[in-house]
Amino acid sequence: MTFEERADAILKDAIKSAIYIDDKAKAFYQNVSIPENLTEEELSQNLYKNFKENGISLEVYKFNIGSENELTELQFITNNRDFVILDWKLAGESGELLSLKLLKEVVRAKHINFCSIYTSDNNLDDVLFNLISFFSNKTRDYYEKVKEEIELEEYPPSLNDIFHQVNINRSNLTEVKRLRGEIYKQDKEIINKLIEITGEKDQTCAIIKSSISLLSTHKSETALCCPSYINYKSKIIVINDTIITILNKTENKANVLLENFKNHIINDVESYNQLLGIELYNHLFRTSAITNDSIMSFSKDALIHHRRKLKKEKIGHFFKSFIDEILLEKISMSLRDRQSLLLDDQLLDEFESRIEKEYTDLGALHKMNVFYNSFYLDKIGQTINFGDVFLMEENENHKERPKYLICLTALCDCLRPHDKIKSNYYFAEGKPININKALDLGETAFISYLPNDITIIWSDIAQDENQQKYSPIYIKPIQYKVFEKINKIDENSQINVHYLDKEGNTKSEKLTYLGTIRPNYTQRIANHAFSYPIRVGVDFVKL
Repeated sequence: MTFEERADAILKDAIKSAIYIDDKAKAFYQNVSIPENLTEEELSQNLYKNFKENGISLEVYKFNIGSENELTELQFITNNRDFVILDWKLAGESGELLSLKLLKEVVRAKHINFCSIYTSDNNLDDVLFNLISFFSNKTRDYYEKVKEEIELEEYPPSLNDIFHQVNINRSNLTEVKRLRGEIYKQDKEIINKLIEITGEKDQTCAIIKSSISLLSTHKSETALCCPSYINYKSKIIVINDTIITILNKTENKANVLLENFKNHIINDVESYNQLLGIELYNHLFRTSAITNDSIMSFSKDALIHHRRKLKKEKIGHFFKSFIDEILLEKISMSLRDRQSLLLDDQLLDEFESRIEKEYTDLGALHKMNVFYNSFYLDKIGQTINFGDVFLMEENENHKERPKYLICLTALCDCLRPHDKIKSNYYFAEGKPININKALDLGETAFISYLPNDITIIWSDIAQDENQQKYSPIYIKPIQYKVFEKINKIDENSQINVHYLDKEGNTKSEKLTYLGTIRPNYTQRIANHAFSYPIRVGVDFVKL
């Protein structure tokens, strides 16, 4: 099987529930005549028939203005959907902002992997520019201020065009580098000025924000996440892991829309990694790894009895974590004999034959290690837990900047921090390490990878090569206290911790949550850190 055939099979298995949203949509059960030239009404019925033939349940939703503000309507649109087809103009010849507001909810729903913006307009560029302006991590007020300052610079239209080219080609690093060079040729100080105006540290981000400010497009009232991938030629954009295609209604009739959409996903976007996750989800859903009768055949009362016994032993709080761990192990064991279409040796060998022997994309390697060792959790309102990594806010208490902390306190203690450890947590301190050095050291060092190009080492590295090979490595555990009544991470993903200085004065540090390291990676660091108190010093004569 080719990759295309494998991907098509996975997508076919993944998309089982879809919804088509249009202000002129006509449900399949409405037995009324269709007026001439109302192609959307005919389209909705044809879509329903085509999706049914492909084994997909399609809900046809007639949009009414105001539905975008009703919680029950938004839940109906997003709940249990695999694929959303969204009309671009939800108010006759306008309504683009309404579509963007609905798209915001679709993107927020983490289970929706696929969406198509379906439009009668031939100008697909306009749709794409609106998407990348609305989802840009900044607000309308921000862009109005940036636009005012940029217009004072009186840049020529040709330069503004280059800004827009950087914006739409941001996923093509080679092209972005060339375009930045074109800007430098006109004036070396232009990009520095854009950085000053936009407040962005990254050159490309400063150019993108400048481009968006100059566009007559819709901007969000609140900051929404930026796209992680844009394919300008194929009109594909990925936001929060939702793959969005922009399709013209005339060129994508009902009978070919689904096939054309799948072809876009397979051929026009680097979808292998996402399909890998979708294939796993399909497997778990189909095999009933957890709900198998032979596994769950005991009564509910037996579970309640176990919980009651734990409560008598004052460890009832542990029950939920214990059950979650068992269920995860069941899932893990169910994968042992899984036959994966995408992890097949024949396919992987074919991929390997296409890449250079010396792989040099450090950015991709960093992102892969982030995938291997960390995860970002919603920690708002939660206590500190094993493996949580924090950035320490800069202040006069410490010299090294930036400075990181990783929680090494045992998971069972983190579940009841006040009773078990009096809210005194153990951490290890870390500092940044160059990505090249980190990749050279690999698993021989105590290194963690986090999003936003953050690479942290939790131990010191000797400068001398021989010392690197033969010297012992120490990770010193340190303790911070969290006050009981303010022991939860706040809405800004921050929490305060406290310690006593050498004079016995209470000092405080503000920590910002960055992510959580996988348990086995964290345990490796913890094992080394808690051996620090039993180290032994010896002396030898040296040359």
